[in-house]
Amino acid sequence: MAKFGIGARAVDLLGRQQVAGTPTAISELFKNAHDAYAKAMVVDFYRVRNLLILRDDGVGMSRKDFETRWLTAATDSKRAGGYLPPPETDPDQEPRPVMGEKGIGRLAIAVLGKQVLVLTRKKTVGNSAPLIAALLHWDIFSLPNVQLGELDIPLRELAGGTLPDHSVIADMVEEAAGNLEALRPQTNVTLIDSILGDLRAFNVDPAALADAIMAGPDLRGDGYGTHFYISPTAETLALDVDEAGDEDKATPMQKALLGFSNTMVPGHTIPPMTTAFRDHKGGGIWDDIIGSNNFFSPEDFEKSDHQVSGSFDEFGQFSGTIEVFGSEKRPFSIHWPNSRGQQTRCGPFRLSFAYVQGKANESRLPRADWVEMIEKLNKIGGLYLYRDNIRILPYGDSDYDFLDIERRRTKSAGYYFFSYRRMFGVIETTRQENSQLVEKAGREGFQANAAYKEFRDRRRRR
Repeated sequence: MAKFGIGARAVDLLGRQQVAGTPTAISELFKNAHDAYAKAMVVDFYRVRNLLILRDDGVGMSRKDFETRWLTAATDSKRAGGYLPPPETDPDQEPRPVMGEKGIGRLAIAVLGKQVLVLTRKKTVGNSAPLIAALLHWDIFSLPNVQLGELDIPLRELAGGTLPDHSVIADMVEEAAGNLEALRPQTNVTLIDSILGDLRAFNVDPAALADAIMAGPDLRGDGYGTHFYISPTAETLALDVDEAGDEDKATPMQKALLGFSNTMVPGHTIPPMTTAFRDHKGGGIWDDIIGSNNFFSPEDFEKSDHQVSGSFDEFGQFSGTIEVFGSEKRPFSIHWPNSRGQQTRCGPFRLSFAYVQGKANESRLPRADWVEMIEKLNKIGGLYLYRDNIRILPYGDSDYDFLDIERRRTKSAGYYFFSYRRMFGVIETTRQENSQLVEKAGREGFQANAAYKEFRDRRRRR
C-alpha cells in the first residue's frame, strides 16, 4: 500500500501563485473578514517601518479553530455539505452570505509580504477567551525536499486582553529558527539562511505598537477579532498603492478595493462591514485611499444626466425606470424576443446605472460639478458587479469593459449612445439566484487579474 505525500511547496502553489497581486490579496482578506462577521476591517500601511497591519473585529478564532481551519488549506467548512462544521456566526448580527469557499483565501497573505504575525481572539460571552499568536514565514513553503508535516509553526496562547511583547516574539523566532536548522541537511541552505535572516530582523512588538496605531479593531481588554502584522512587505505593495500610470486614473489598489460594498445607488442596503486603507507616508501624514469621498455616492447618482434602474427577470425581460436630464422618472421596459419563454441560465438580477454627458455644454450639471464627476469617472467609472452586496473583481475597473460597450460605440457612435467611460453603476446578483452567472464572472475575473499581473510585471521589468 502506498500513500500520497504532500510537499511543502503545495501551499505556495495553492496560495501565492494563484493570486494576481497585492490588491486582489487584500480584497480576499476583506471577504474573509466579512465571513467572520466583522463590522470593520482596517488596513494600515506604515511605509517607513515597511509594515502592513490588517485588523478586523470579527468573531475571531480559538486555538482549535486556528489549527483546524486557518492552518489547514482548502478546508470545506464554508461549502454546503462540508464535513468540517461551518465557521462561527455572530448571534448579535443578521446572518451573512458566505463570500469565500475555496479554503485558500488566507494564503493570499503571502502575496503581501514574506512573514506574518497572526493574532486572533474569539468572541465569547464575557470575553475571557485567550489570545492566539502564530508566526509564519511563507518561504518555508518553497523549501525543496521538505514535507508539509515537517514544518513547525510557532504558536502561543496568551491571557485574554493582552498582546505579545518583544520577548514573546523573540521566543517564537527562535523556535522557528530551530525547526529550520533541523531541516538544513536535506534542503536548500541558501534559502534557509535567507529565511533565518528575515526572521531575526522581524522587529514587530504588538504590545508596544498598540497605543501608537490609529483607531480601529483592538484585541486588548474585551476585544476580539483577527489581526495580521506583515513585515517586510512585498516590493509591489507600494507600487500598487502609488502607481496609476496616468494622473487621471485610480491606482491598482483603489481599483480593487473601492466599492467593496454597493454604496452608490440611492436606497442601497447599509453595508454590514466598513473598510479602510490608511497609507502612512511618514511625519504623521496619512490618507485613507478608499474612503467614502473617493467613491461614487447616491448624491452623485441622482445628480447625473441620465439614470436607469430596474430588473431583468428570469426570462431576460427588463422592467424599470429611466430619467433623462432630471425629468420625471418614467416606466421603461425592454422585451427580449429570443427568450421564447425559456428561463435564462444567469437568473434574475438588478441593474442600476447613471450617465454623464461627455461635454460640459451638453450636461445639466454646473461646470464645477461636471469637471469633478468627469475626473471621478476617468478614475473609477464603470459597471460594478456585486454578489450579495459584495463586489466581484475586476468588474468596475474602468479599464475592464466586460460588456464591450466602448467597442460597440466605436463602431457606430450615432447608434450606440452610451460610453463605458461616462457611466457608473451596479449589477446586483445573489448566490441563491445567480450561481451560474457568478461562477462565470469569477472565472473571467481570475483570468483578467492574471493577465493584468503578467502585463504589469512585464512593464516593471523594462
